[in-house]
Formats: sequence, structure tokens, C-alpha cells
Amino acid sequence: MDRSRSARLAKSSWNRGTCQCCLSNRIQPLVVIQLDKKILPETKKWLISKIQEAELLVHPGEDDEGDMILLSISHCTLLHSAETLGLSKIYHNGEVMPFSITDRENFSNAANDEEFVTLAEKQYIIKQRLDHLKTVEEESIPGWPMNKKILKGELIFRKLVKQGLVKKVYPLHDVVKLKAFATQWYTEISLSIPTDDIHSYFGTPIAFYFSFLVFYTWSMVPPAVMGGLLYLMPWDSLIGYITLAIFNVIWSTVVLELWKRRSAELAYNWGTLLLKSNFEEPRPSYWGPLGKNPVTRRQEPYYPSWKRKVRMWLVSGPLVCALLGLSVMGMVAFFWFERLMKYYYKQTPCLLTLPLIYLPSIVHTLYTDLMNRFYKGIAEILTEWENHRVESSFQNFYTLKIIVFTFFNSFAVLFHIAFFKQDLQLLQKRLASLLIVSQVINQCTETLIPYMKERLFPLPGKNQSKDDPDIDKMHYQGQMTTCAGLFGEYIELFLQFGYLSFFSCVYPLTGALLLLNNLTEIRTDALKFCRIFQKPFAVPEANIGIWQTAFEMLGLVSVISNCFLILMLPQMTTYCQNNEIDNKTVLFLAFVLEQALIFLKIIIAFGIPDEPEWVRIKVAQIEFQSFQALKLQKQGL
Repeated sequence: MDRSRSARLAKSSWNRGTCQCCLSNRIQPLVVIQLDKKILPETKKWLISKIQEAELLVHPGEDDEGDMILLSISHCTLLHSAETLGLSKIYHNGEVMPFSITDRENFSNAANDEEFVTLAEKQYIIKQRLDHLKTVEEESIPGWPMNKKILKGELIFRKLVKQGLVKKVYPLHDVVKLKAFATQWYTEISLSIPTDDIHSYFGTPIAFYFSFLVFYTWSMVPPAVMGGLLYLMPWDSLIGYITLAIFNVIWSTVVLELWKRRSAELAYNWGTLLLKSNFEEPRPSYWGPLGKNPVTRRQEPYYPSWKRKVRMWLVSGPLVCALLGLSVMGMVAFFWFERLMKYYYKQTPCLLTLPLIYLPSIVHTLYTDLMNRFYKGIAEILTEWENHRVESSFQNFYTLKIIVFTFFNSFAVLFHIAFFKQDLQLLQKRLASLLIVSQVINQCTETLIPYMKERLFPLPGKNQSKDDPDIDKMHYQGQMTTCAGLFGEYIELFLQFGYLSFFSCVYPLTGALLLLNNLTEIRTDALKFCRIFQKPFAVPEANIGIWQTAFEMLGLVSVISNCFLILMLPQMTTYCQNNEIDNKTVLFLAFVLEQALIFLKIIIAFGIPDEPEWVRIKVAQIEFQSFQALKLQKQGL
């Protein structure tokens, strides 16, 4: 068979669907299903017939015997799905309104799939329909062992993935669209990124992450400047350190409140601010005996909440505590190693032994990073085993586990050094090691190593021309590194925010070092998503979710940290001795300052509205119009 001829996608091979208004001369492949290479033709035909039941357009790939199935979606299916998801689109008057298929004539570009629904939304809708495809009756898979049946109401694709018939499902890149904005994104040295293009192509989660990263990087300029000036000053000013500590507390509050406003603006413009969060569909991996949902009256798995709580409290909780114990052991080993190296340096002080003083911090930084990576996998396994019904619940509990462990694993040593050992020199050395070594590790593992691997050992089919078969290009995309999500990126920013808000009053260069890191992080992360990673599916989101709460909790803890770190400054000790101020008075003043700053944070948080006035008015107008439409509908009945 002539491969180059057979690899071209014949238009006649696409199933045309049942709706005549959806017929089109051009169908764009959007998603690929990679099958087991030994799949039989009858098995593939059966799978194609099942996919058609999800109202998707299907292409068999090269031929009926190939290991690939291509998917697209019709116009009407897109419109119905957009309404079901609660996506908002541009109305004829220029406003952003929740889409209604009965009122589609009044939405701009509703007849044009390219303009009305983004590429990321199309691919997510296809994935969602695949994940929730169920069998009506128990049936066997043609060409597959008879004992591997799909039970009534069972999720088809979950079963096929588990049995190894489906190897992977991945969305396809649109090379033309990506090239239009990608080069500007990761090559230009600026703090401006094509946010709307990122949203349209990669979806709201990645767009929100990069928007937050740029916003956060801009916000680090003031603390970086203040810290740099304080560090370079030839005199140690107690007032300067106190001012920087108070500034950090106010800065962290203002930045997070302003981000809420920015987040609301972006969500409104992207049509996700009013996403329907009620009656979420069960996760594809959610399991349990079939029952009838009392709200939707549909058949779906049921798992008692008390069993989930038992698993969380009696298994997940103790196991997380055990892993925290490993973190404590690492901390104890660090302090022992630190004393040993100090003793050795005192015995033989010279330039050759000087680096040994920093060796314990470097080793513990590597250990901390290793533990964070190991725990991430354990947390995912535990959260999956807890069997959460909906995706939002799964993500919240998974993220919570990551946050708790990361906070303890990364900050316990620093708090111990600061508040128990009260060794500010060791704290400064430790911070310098974390800020430099951790950043180098992250940049190497996340970007440099995958990039060099791609350059030195390119995947088969990487360097293809325009005339090469489309199927070969799709096969190449399936071999690219799978995107692991945004947890690693958010955790990195979470740690940065903690270092800056907790300890920059004793190590003023923290802000400058983090600013320098993030200026490169914006570009290296962009390079990963554009050149190295397989294109990920993107769930529409209205904000950064639980990460907003996590950052706000760090801001609250920073009040206590900054107030009591000031007490341990040598300048404060000298000032108290010169003015005969006793320890009780100093502690009382620190407590008063702490309460005053917490009260100030509350005032700032309530004083800055979560949504801009214009967004608040738009949302109120949408809710009023929805109420009026519901009244008219009831009157008509």
C-alpha cells in the first residue's frame, strides 16, 4: 500500500452525522484516539460506532486496520454543549451573555465554529463526551476476549483504557494558529503576553496561570526595589527592616485582592465567570454500584460519603502524617550535618573547606525537592482512591494535600531556624541556597533537560515538511511529552510567595532574586507548552481555584512571621539594650503590631472589591435578564 497516499485524510471517510445543517466541506481533526497496535478491524469498527453515539464526527485514520481514530465535532453538537457547560458568548449588543441555543440567532458569529467556540473548548467538549459515553446494555467487544464485557451503564472509555485497548487520547495542535502567537510569546523579552490567544488555543487554566504569573511578576518590582536598596545601603537601619516587614504584609494583601479583580475581568471576557457549577457530571473514574441520582433522575454510580470520609480520615490522613515524619527526619539530619560541617571548618579553615558550610543547605534543598516530587504522586493515588464524585472535589482535595505537605516540607526548617535556633545568619544562608539552588533545579528539570533531549534525541517524524502526510504529523504529536498539569508551576509560585512574604525582612534580596527568576520563567514555561509538551485538554474555569485561598493563607501567616522576626534582628536587640526596654515590653509591642497588621489586612481586603464595578453591573444585568426570561417562560406555560 502507498503510505503517503493512504495517509491523506479522505473527506468521504468522515461520518456525516444526522443533522443536515452541520454538513461541511472541510472537517478539521481535533482529537486523536491512539489504539493498541494489535487491534482487529471489527473491534475498531465497533468502537467507531460507539463514538458516533456521542454525536461526534469520526474518521478511521489511515484505514480500518490502523491504530488511530480521528475525532471532530459538528456545529449543532458544539452549540448544545456550549449551553450545557454554561459558557458565555458575545451577544448582538456586544455584551457577554450565557449562551442559549434557542436564542442563537442573537449571538455574534454563532453560525461560525471558528469564531464562536475556541479550539480549546472544542477539544474539551469532545473529551467530555468520550469520558461520559456509556453502554445501554451489557455487551461484548467484537474481537476481544469474551470474559471482558462492558456492563450496563459502564463508562466505555474508562473500561477500554483499563484493558489496554485505548492507549491514549490527545488533542491536536493547530500549527498555523500556534505559530501566529507562539514565537512572540516565548522569544520577546517583555512582560506582555498574548493572553487572549493563549485562552483561545490552550484554554482558561493555562491562560489564568500565565496571566497570574505575569501579574505576580509585575507586582514583585516594588519589594525587589525596596529590598535591593536596603541590602545595598552601607548602614543597618532598624527602621528600614521594620518598614520592609510592614510593607510585605500590606503588599501581599493588596496584590491578592487586585488579582481577584483582574481574574474577574478575564473570566468575564472569556465567558467563564458564570459557569454552571451545579449538578456536575461524575468523574470518569468515579466508581460504585449504579443508582438513580435524586436530582437529575439519571443512572450513575453511587458511593456513600461516609465511606469516603473513612478513607480520608483513617488512611489518607495518617499516611500524609507519616510522610510529614520523613520530612522531619530530613530536617533533623540537616541540623546534624550543619553542626558537623561547622565543626570541620573550624578545625581546618581555608578556601577549600569554605564551600562545606553551604553543603548541608544544598543537600537538604535537593532532599526537599525530591520529597515534594515523590509526595505529589502519592497524593494523586490517595485522592483517586478516595473516590470523589466530581472533578472539582478531586482537584480541591488533591491540591490541599500538596499544599499542606509542601508548606511543611519547605518552611519547617526555616521556621525552626528563625524561631527556635534564632540564628539569622543561618536563615539568610539557607534562604540564599533555596532561592538559587531550587530555581536552578526547576529550570533544568522543567525546561532545559526536556529541551536538550528534544534537540539531541528528536522524536521520529519531528522534522516534517508541509507535504508530509497529516497522519504522520499526528503520530509525532502523540509521542511528545505528556503535560503533567499546572501543579508544579503553582507550587513554585506558592513557595516564592512564602519566601518573599515571610522572610524578606531578614534577607532583602529575596524579591530581586525571585523577580529575576520569573522573568525567565514566563518564557521557559511558554516554550514548554508550545514546543515540548503534548497539547493538554483544558477544563473551562472561572479563576485559579483553591490556589487563591492558599496564597491568602500565606499572607495571613506572614503577619506573625514578620512581627517576630523583627524581634530577633541584631539592630532590635541593640536598640532595646540602649533604651533599657525589657523582653516583656518588646513581646507586648510585637503582639500589638501583629494585631494591628491583621486588622489592616482585613480593612484592605474589604476595602478592595473582588470585582470591578463594571463587571459587577454586567453580572447583575445578566442575572436580571435571566430572571425576566424565566418569568416570561412561566407565563407562557
